[in-house]
Amino acid sequence: MKRNMKSVSAILGIFFLFGANGLHSQQLSQMYDVAMQKMNDKNYRAAIADFSKILYQSQYYYDANLSRGICYEAIKKYDSALIDYNTAVIKNPKFFEAYYQRALFYRNIKKDEKSAIADLNKAIEIKSNFVPAYTERADIYFNSEKYTLSQADYSKAIELRPNSWEIFYKRAFSYLLDDKNNEGLADLSAVIKMKPDFADAYYERGKVYEERAEYPQAIQDYTKAIGMNIENDELYTRRANLYYFTKQYKLAIEDFTTLITLYKKRLPEFYSKRGVCYTSTGDSINAQKDFTRAINLDRDNYIIYVYRAENFVKRKKMQLAMSDYSKAIQLSPKSWDIYYSRGKIYMEQEKYQQALDDFSMSIKYNKEKFGEGYFMRGACKDALKDVEGACADLKKAASLHHQEAIRLLERNCR
Repeated sequence: MKRNMKSVSAILGIFFLFGANGLHSQQLSQMYDVAMQKMNDKNYRAAIADFSKILYQSQYYYDANLSRGICYEAIKKYDSALIDYNTAVIKNPKFFEAYYQRALFYRNIKKDEKSAIADLNKAIEIKSNFVPAYTERADIYFNSEKYTLSQADYSKAIELRPNSWEIFYKRAFSYLLDDKNNEGLADLSAVIKMKPDFADAYYERGKVYEERAEYPQAIQDYTKAIGMNIENDELYTRRANLYYFTKQYKLAIEDFTTLITLYKKRLPEFYSKRGVCYTSTGDSINAQKDFTRAINLDRDNYIIYVYRAENFVKRKKMQLAMSDYSKAIQLSPKSWDIYYSRGKIYMEQEKYQQALDDFSMSIKYNKEKFGEGYFMRGACKDALKDVEGACADLKKAASLHHQEAIRLLERNCR
């Protein structure tokens, strides 16, 4: 009977021992939850005090080291934070979250990407399906322009989390900067499918389409992004230029006007392009105003003088056109097309010698063998009674497949 009483006492002793430990563990867990709530509420100093109490009662509570380290980092006590991160992985060498958090610390605070990579490698080694470690390592590789490595990590993260549009979006940029436009385009399309209200994805896909000269698709994506209220003058600039390039002049006018008035981008390029649009839509008055504004902002850009000269021609203001053509030639003396345009005006004014001189200059500077220039110069020579010279130019123009020169040559220069 005494032996039995001793056995019961022993059993009760063990029960109370483990029961007490269980109650202690439960108490620590509750303290930890309270501390975590304070940390989440950004009451970091109070959270640090609570985590310290937990560690005072149980030095093996490594989760408290990690969480306290995060709090120390938040209040910029970086040495204390690193000590806690180091302690956490010493206490538990399989604590992948601690390796991950220390990697973030190395990268963002210490600017030590080599150590960050080492910790991320360790976290992945411990937990091979830990997506944040893959994406963080991919980000480091991306910023180091190691695009192939970044793509491999983003791809692994996507394999583990296939519905994460954020990872697709990151991988898209890695592909695009690695000149893999098809892959980048596919990723951006996947992002849009998963998150159709993400304006930036439309904007970035539009840029890819633009680079591929797929202008209607680019315009469609830019328009979609603008419809989502992206406040971005570059976006309007891209769409305006595409409207301009594809000769959708009325729509281009709207975008250039938005840039000039709303975004205060009073640039000579925008005024001159809007002026061309006005000219092309028959509004020569507003075109002239815009060309003049552009010239006042950039007096050394010869092409704007050419645009204004062409507008003056449409308005039958030939002297003003001649003045602008002459200024353009002064600024760009080897531009053959300006000589040709001024030469035609001289010819209409029956100033044949001046016209001949201009056509000669257009021939001199046109490397593509300008048949029209020879034809027009031949006409000037004919008007000046230089029959031999006129026929010589007609022959040259005909040899360059100028059809009217071929017809006149057979009739007048046998």
